[in-house]
Amino acid sequence: MRMRKKKNLIPRMDACAALWIQDPAAWKGRWREHMPNAARLRLELGCGKGRFTAETAAAHPEDLYVAVERVPDAMVIAMERCRAMGLTNVLFIDGDAAVLEEYFAPGEVDLIYINFCDPWPSVKHSRRRLTHEGFLRGYRRVLREGGQLHFKTDNHDLFEWSLFQFPKAGFALSEITRNLHGQGVQGIMTDYEEKFHALGIPINRCVGTMEPLPDVPLTEGLCRRLPDWEVRPVTENDVDAVASLLQTDPSYFAIEGPQPDAASVREDMENLPPRCAMDQKHYMALWKNGAPQALLDLVEDYPRARTLFVGLFFLSPDLRRQGTGREIMKAVLAAAKDAGMDSVRLACLMGNPAGHAFWRSMGFGDLREGAHLLGESSSPVWIMERLI
Repeated sequence: MRMRKKKNLIPRMDACAALWIQDPAAWKGRWREHMPNAARLRLELGCGKGRFTAETAAAHPEDLYVAVERVPDAMVIAMERCRAMGLTNVLFIDGDAAVLEEYFAPGEVDLIYINFCDPWPSVKHSRRRLTHEGFLRGYRRVLREGGQLHFKTDNHDLFEWSLFQFPKAGFALSEITRNLHGQGVQGIMTDYEEKFHALGIPINRCVGTMEPLPDVPLTEGLCRRLPDWEVRPVTENDVDAVASLLQTDPSYFAIEGPQPDAASVREDMENLPPRCAMDQKHYMALWKNGAPQALLDLVEDYPRARTLFVGLFFLSPDLRRQGTGREIMKAVLAAAKDAGMDSVRLACLMGNPAGHAFWRSMGFGDLREGAHLLGESSSPVWIMERLI
């Protein structure tokens, strides 16, 4: 239910200026300057009207407490609550949990609370859930090693789904309960929590402790993220089918050089950048309905450690302009990150402006111009890179 607009919202917000951080990005890496002796920095995502915020901050005066809330009409009530209690160890951000790394430096946060977030019940909206693997990996960028995430919800389905998300993002689960207050009230409640408890609705809770994220092999990560495709290395038995796929776009190879055939596919399977070994290379086809529909030539740790180089990304012309290319490349970026990479680099032919526009739309930027060697000749390229 949408909250009604508060009367005199702006004056009321201004009256709480001492608690309201209006430019949180300016405090990135400096939050403890607000409380130099703070033992820990606690962060709450979606504080609502602030009952949990105020009572937790009051119970832990030794810690600095920062609450994030996207709805100013709720946040002003929370700020007024804290001001009335005379709290000096709590601050508020009118912001979004999706951009925490703009507000906080790596390792700056000790503990994150997520209380009764929107469950987004539709499967197509699952990525918006604050306990989705994507959000959890974002929290890792601001949490210290060993930092914790405390999660409470009345939504059984969201809780059970979330229990599978935490380990995928490198959080070890503990204190799992599906009826937190079954033997009497435990800890500080939110306003919603008190209402749910009074109605006899069980409260689910768990704690996730951040552990080192294990690297997932690139090919394994790619298969996980593209479950509707058969993703596998190209073998000798696949050469003719892959050559036929590449021959579906003669205009591309008119830019790059000779038209592909079985012999050129075999050469591509063996070609390596300077100072690289074959175990760094992944020459893979993506199959559907018994035929290859896309081709990837990827090299790990080139041209430097923790960089994935995309030597080729070819998609069947029949699948272009449908979002398929973006789907595949998003999977590549995520798999590269899972494999321990921190950036992805490629060389885009200058004669291919459509390709250049695609890579720009995927977040790649131009590093410089260069030359891409093709046998005895070379073609001018944009060297492009994206951090992940």
